[in-house]
Amino acid sequence: MILRLLAISISLLFITSCSNTQNSSSDGGEVSIAYLKSLCKGDHYRISNDYRIRGVVVANNWLGEFPQSIVVVDESGGIEIAIEHSAFDDPIQIFSEVEVLCSGLTLARTGGKISLGASPTGDFPLDNIAEEMINRYIRTTGYCSDFAPSTKRISEITPSDISTLCLFRNIRLCQEERGLKWCDVVDEEVVTTYRSFVDEEGDTLVIRTLPSCIYAENDISTNEISVAGVVDYAHNRYFVRIANNGIIE
Repeated sequence: MILRLLAISISLLFITSCSNTQNSSSDGGEVSIAYLKSLCKGDHYRISNDYRIRGVVVANNWLGEFPQSIVVVDESGGIEIAIEHSAFDDPIQIFSEVEVLCSGLTLARTGGKISLGASPTGDFPLDNIAEEMINRYIRTTGYCSDFAPSTKRISEITPSDISTLCLFRNIRLCQEERGLKWCDVVDEEVVTTYRSFVDEEGDTLVIRTLPSCIYAENDISTNEISVAGVVDYAHNRYFVRIANNGIIE
């Protein structure tokens, strides 16, 4: 997989050369992802100014890991964007450089995490950007061939890491969960599952796996592994969703 090759061929540092954004703007123009997210003071913020962000796509539904969304990062942080698409493969490929036109879209805060999408019309915090509207809001501008996740210890995770791609080295499945698969099966149905891993310092990392992932029913290695995934936050805790099958044994 892509991340296995990256882990061998390049230094695992966050590469900032692929995008270069401004820190702030009061009336529009190109801004950083961190600045855009800072606009959402409450539960929702509808963007009316002509803001745009630039970044690199680090996660999509290529392997069933991020249904109806992509994750875009720049040097200031990352953001998950809700999109609608009918095909299994996302229309925006991994490590594409993109420009996102934000006017008319909405930011939503859920449990400490801020995401971007269409204004909500129902019970969900955001609606997906309609498939026929994706090209209006998200434009591919290039490809970042030298992108790599930042390496983190579990104890180093902070709010600024939410929706960014991080690599966690030398972690091991908790003893109580040895012999299990990435996802449980309940009443003959594969379900979303949380697994706990520990590192050499004894800190715990929770990994969330969706039943749509291609490896959902695979056994989890009992050896030390390294995992590259997107940091998420809900119910007052951090967890990670593996991106691009970033499981390095």
